Formats: sequence, structure tokens, C-alpha cells
Amino acid sequence: MSRLPAIVSSEGYVPGVNEPEQMICQYLHMTNSMGCSWFGCDISAFSLPLLMLQLSIIFIVSQTTFFLLKPLRQSILSCQLIGCIVFMSFLRLDTHLLNQLFPESGKLVLDTVANFGFMLHVFVVGVQIDTNILKSVQRHVVLIGFMSFFLPYAVCILCIVPLPNLIQLDEFSFHTLPFVAALTSMTTFAAVTTTLSDLNLLNSDLGRLSCSTALVTDSCSYITTLALTTIGIALERSDWKPVRNVLYIVCFLFTICFVLRPFVMWMAKRIPEGQQMKESQFVVVLLAVLLCGFLSECLGQHAAFGGFTMGMCVPDGPPFGSAMVHRVDWIGTSILVPAKFAICAFKVNLRSLGGDNVLASAITEAVITIGYLVKFMSNFLLAMYFNVSSQDAFHFAMIMCTKGIIDVAAFSLIRSNEVVTEQAYSLLILNMLLVTGSTRFLLRHFYDPSARYQSYKRTSILDIEPEDFLRMVVCIHNEDNLPSMINLLQASNPSRHQPLEVITMNLLQLEGRASAILVPSSEVKKIPSAQTQVFHAGNAFNHFMQRNHNSVVVEHFVAMAPYRSMHEDIFTIAINKCANIIIVPFHKQWGIDGTIDATFPGIRSVNLKIMEKTPCSIGVLVDRGQIGGPKSVLTRRTEVFNITQLFIGGEDDREALAYSCRMAQHPCVSLLVVVLQPAYNDVEQTPEINYEKRLDSEMIDRFRMECKGRDIFVQQEVAEDAVQTVHLLRAMEEGCDLFVVGRKHSVSVSRLTCGLLERPQCPELGRIGDFLATAEFKFSVLVVQTQPLERVDNAGEHIAFIK
Repeated sequence: MSRLPAIVSSEGYVPGVNEPEQMICQYLHMTNSMGCSWFGCDISAFSLPLLMLQLSIIFIVSQTTFFLLKPLRQSILSCQLIGCIVFMSFLRLDTHLLNQLFPESGKLVLDTVANFGFMLHVFVVGVQIDTNILKSVQRHVVLIGFMSFFLPYAVCILCIVPLPNLIQLDEFSFHTLPFVAALTSMTTFAAVTTTLSDLNLLNSDLGRLSCSTALVTDSCSYITTLALTTIGIALERSDWKPVRNVLYIVCFLFTICFVLRPFVMWMAKRIPEGQQMKESQFVVVLLAVLLCGFLSECLGQHAAFGGFTMGMCVPDGPPFGSAMVHRVDWIGTSILVPAKFAICAFKVNLRSLGGDNVLASAITEAVITIGYLVKFMSNFLLAMYFNVSSQDAFHFAMIMCTKGIIDVAAFSLIRSNEVVTEQAYSLLILNMLLVTGSTRFLLRHFYDPSARYQSYKRTSILDIEPEDFLRMVVCIHNEDNLPSMINLLQASNPSRHQPLEVITMNLLQLEGRASAILVPSSEVKKIPSAQTQVFHAGNAFNHFMQRNHNSVVVEHFVAMAPYRSMHEDIFTIAINKCANIIIVPFHKQWGIDGTIDATFPGIRSVNLKIMEKTPCSIGVLVDRGQIGGPKSVLTRRTEVFNITQLFIGGEDDREALAYSCRMAQHPCVSLLVVVLQPAYNDVEQTPEINYEKRLDSEMIDRFRMECKGRDIFVQQEVAEDAVQTVHLLRAMEEGCDLFVVGRKHSVSVSRLTCGLLERPQCPELGRIGDFLATAEFKFSVLVVQTQPLERVDNAGEHIAFIK
């Protein structure tokens, strides 16, 4: 092996257009080390191993920072930037180590890889954007979005204009301030949706308002920046050729919208239902991303602009958009994007804020602070003007001040082009981290979207009049839920004297999209991947409505949201429709042999959130309809449907009995109510317990009166402990099709259920419900939880519901 040169690269300064520029000379063959470290060569002198080492270090630093800042609820992108800034600051203390790990000759390769990863990341952001948002944006949202950018920018410019007459400031720092004002006034759609998604607020009213407004603001800021930059260059050079370049950009956008997008949509429609996109389709789209990035560079734009516009051509959601996101996002966001933040961290110099630059730093900080304050106040006041509550308006204004990776990339780009000073760039980054970080922390700890669901009027089944509509929100996760839900509705005795209002919700997990959707099923064209399921569900429920003419009214809705915030959409519909009960399917499905066939943790998380903050009663249906024979709520076809109700005591049992009482009035339903009482009372008889017992007794008497003369049996049973309760439950299995039970029971009978299961598998079903959901039983189970009689508000005070 030939002897390697002692000097692998050299650097120096040469005359430039405006000032001396740095130049680096390096041997062309220094790419692969080929094991030369065994001969005493510095392996970091070779570009490929150096790049892999840099990416590894950056990844470890960013993930470690994310782990350390997890209690502060910071996003992974903010943690990556913070970690890289801190790491580079410490690395600058050892010049030799800095030159070994991040030599000037290696920054070009790292910067190239980082920009490629950034282009892939913004492509994914573009894929996740629902372009239909622009069609449905209301006028007041356009006004708020427009003013969110132009008002702070205009105020900052008015403050900058008189500065030369007031203080002595160098010309470069003065010319930097308008760009600082523009960058501060920006709000990017990607930053807002990332913040809302991390905080589980995407499908809240606040989230929808923020997404629509951010999209308008983002469009305004880009158009303004493109126009001002082009005009500025034209005035500086006395050459209007850049204006012609704008026309080329417009033609590029039109080509993408009217040629490339229809082609991609045509490819997406060719994917058969239930199947994934082909490898050839993925390659074609990825090649189009690279070509669009290349054309953007030719037009004087960043390659990420082409990637973003190409992303908006790809239909969001499954199967096409979600597949692109899953394949591209992991390498772009997790591996290569941290390198972009490392490059940005290189340019942050905290020492530049002091010394002779104190005055310039103070003026720049004042402009940034004014920009943020005016932006916050404009969003807050306009939201209040358009009838947004003061609390939501305050949080909306905070969200509109957040920034993300696209903002950081814009800061880095103008710094690389020497449009802003070093201290201005550093202050922009530090203020962004402070504002975005504090916004996330405050929203996480002080904003509770469920507060608006804490209604002051009970809407349970127990409190409605017999002739009133029973309003039920029925949740559908997949087509397997349809037969059981319709069968339960049929057993609920819809009639002219006791009409039924059913609101169906097709719940879909958010995939490949940035914004959540809640629309009537008539607008399902906005969600192409859901059309088949919604069509089948609509046909099934419409057929049920036709069979019960003048007794049933059905409305259909479609909700696409993350599982962790899907309950927000369910609550919204339940509140708007004044629902009495929400029926949700259990998260487990049984096979034909009686064993658990499938488990869906996402559905369970939705059920847990609903039970925690429900605005009305809720019923969890444990369906064993896949098991053949007579003991099935699905396959039962005989004239009599046998329902068993276990009544131990408590508000949940009373609500369950009110529902059973309604079902018992169906001519084909036979109801057995088992009233279980303790053999002896050893619980101190407090006024609260005596009050509960009186309510239980009145409920039983009311039940006997309303169901007199029907196929109803009331059976009194006594048990001493949980063991006898188990024997009683097993004895009731014979001839039972559906078992109804409350989730919680009275404190005075706690020994009848205490220790029923040593390790409950599903505590959300209660002790009795959890036991009945085991493999020992073959009937279906409906666990009912009523709306709480009281809640605790944010101040810790109890709020009593008004009957």
C-alpha cells in the first residue's frame, strides 16, 4: 500500500465578491479508508467513515437530549436542536477534538446529506397535508391568518424605520432587522401540526382552528418572502431578470398541480382495495421527488421546496400516502434530519452576543420580542372578536407563535447567504426554542380540552322521559362491529312511543395525514381510504332504520384521528347531539373456538379516555358473536332474546337497570333482574350510604311498576363474599344471551366483589365485568357507566349536576 500524504487537506482565504472567502483543498481519493487505520492513518481524514461517525454522534446526542428533556414535554425536533447546540458549545472548548470530529473539509458532505434528509422530511410533511383544508377555510380564518403574519411584520418595520435617527448602528446590522422581523412573523403549518399532534390536540376545536390559520399564514409568508426577495435582487442589480424567474416558478407549480398530481392520483386509484402500493409506484414517486428538488434548485429555490410541492401531490392517508410516510419518514426524520440541526448548531455562536455587539444584539432582541408580542396579541384579539372563548383564544395565540424545523432551515439559509448577522441568527434560534418550548410546557399542563365537555345537565338514560328520544352514539372501528351494534339497537325497543335517535361514528386511525377529520358521511370523499367501510356501515344502519319506520332516526359521521385523541371527536358529537349514552365495542375479539382472536390496544385507549371524561353514560359491549349457537347477540334468531341484569347497587347499576327496563318492553326480550345483597351489614351506615340505599330501593320499585305484566323476572339473592358471588354468576350463565351490569357498585357491598380477580386484566370493565369477560363465559356482556353525579373542576371545587 502506498504511503499516504501527511497533509490530507488545507484551508485558507481567497478574495471573494464582497469579502474574503474560505477555501478548502483536499485530496480526491480520500473517501474510503480501506482499513488504513492499521497503518497509523487518521481514519477521520476520509469522508465516508467521518460521515458515518458524525451521524452516529449526532443521533446519540439528540436522543439523549430527548430522554433528558422528556419531563418538560419538548418535541424531538427541539431536543435535537438543543442537544446539538449544547454539544457544539462544549466541543468548541477543545479545538483539536472539534477539528477531528467536525473538520471544515467534512462539513460539506454532512451539509449535503443533511439537506437531502431535510428534503425528504418536508416531502413527508407535504404528503400529510390535506389540500381540501384550503377549500373549507372560512373567511374569518383567512383574516386571522393574514393578520398573523402582516401585522407583526408591519409593526416591526415601523419600529425599525426611525432607528438610524435615534442610535448609532452599523449598516449590516440595520439591514438585517427587516429579515429578522419577517422570520419572527412566520408560522409554518408543519410546526403547528407537530405541536398539536404531540399534545393530542389535533382534532380539538383549538387544533382545527390552528391548522387552518397556520396554513393561511404559511402561504402568506412564502408568497411575501418570494416577492420581496425577487424585487430586492432586481433593485440591487438593476436587472429585472429575477422577475422572470418568478414566472418560471409559477409555471412549475401549475405543472405540478395539473400534470403531476393527476398522474399520482391515477396511480393511487389503481391500487386494489385492501392492498398496499407496489414497489414500482414507490420508486416512481421517489424519482419525482428528486426531479422536483433538482428543478427547484434550477429555479433558485431550495430543493426542499420541490420536495414539499411534490408531497402535496400525493394523496394523504392510506393506502398511498401512509405507505409513503412509513417508508420515507424514518430515515429522513430519525437519521438525517438531526444532521440538519447539527449544521444549524454550528452557526450558533453565543459569544457573538456580547462584546462590541451588545447594542446590536439588544436592538435585534427588541425587534424579535416586539414581533412575538404583536403576533400573540393579534391572534388573541382576533380570535376573541370571532367568538372564541378567552381561554381557547389565549392558547390559540400561543400555538401560532410556535416554530419548527422549516423555520430553523429558513434561519440557517439566510445565515449561509449572509443576509443576517451571526448574533441575529443566534437570537432567532434561542428565542424560537424559548417560545416554542414554553408553549408546549404550558399547554401540556394547563390546557384541558375535556373541560368543555363537563356539562351542567345530566343526560343519562335514567333522567329522560319515557316518550323522549333515546339518543345513542354508536362507535364503529371496523365492519365486524356492525352486526352486534345493530342487534343491540334492535333490542333497545325502538317504537313510535319510545323513538330512537342513532348517531353512528366510523372511527379511523390517523395515518399519513397531518390534520384530523370529523365530517358527515356524505363528505366521505375527503377520506378515500374510508369510503368502502363507511358505505357498508351506512347501508346496514339505513336498512335498520327502514325496518323501524317512524321509530328510528340515523345520522352518520366519519372521524379520522390518532387513537390517543379520538375521544375528543366522540365527545364533540355526544355534546352537540345531546346523547344519553355512548356505545363502544370492546377491544378484544373472540374466535369460533372461544379463544381471543385479536386484541386492539388502540381501541382500548379510546375506551379508557371516554370512561375517564365521559359527558354522558357509556356502554362497553363485549361481543362474543363469532361463537356459534344460541348464546350470541349476533346469531340469535329465535323469538325470545334473554337478557340478565345483575343489580348490586350504585349509580352505574341504576343506569344499567334503566336501560334494561327499556329493552324489557320489547316483545321479544325476556329480562331477568338478579338483585344481589350482602348477607349481613358490617359497613358503617353513613348518610351517603343510606342515601344510596334509598335510591337503589326506589329504582327497583320503579322498575317493577314500569315493567309490570311483561316477561320480566326479579330474583333476590344473598351472598356473603366474592366466592359466593362467583358461584351465582356461573349459575346465571344458563340461557343467557346478554348480561348487563354496572361498572362500579355501592361501597356498602364492596365485599361481594372485593378480590373477584387478583389481577384484573381489564379494570375499565369493573370487577364484575372483567370477570365476565374471561374465557369462562360464552355470553355477550354490556358494561354500563353513568355520567358522574359530580365532577371536580380545574380549581378543585365540586360541581353538582342539575337534574
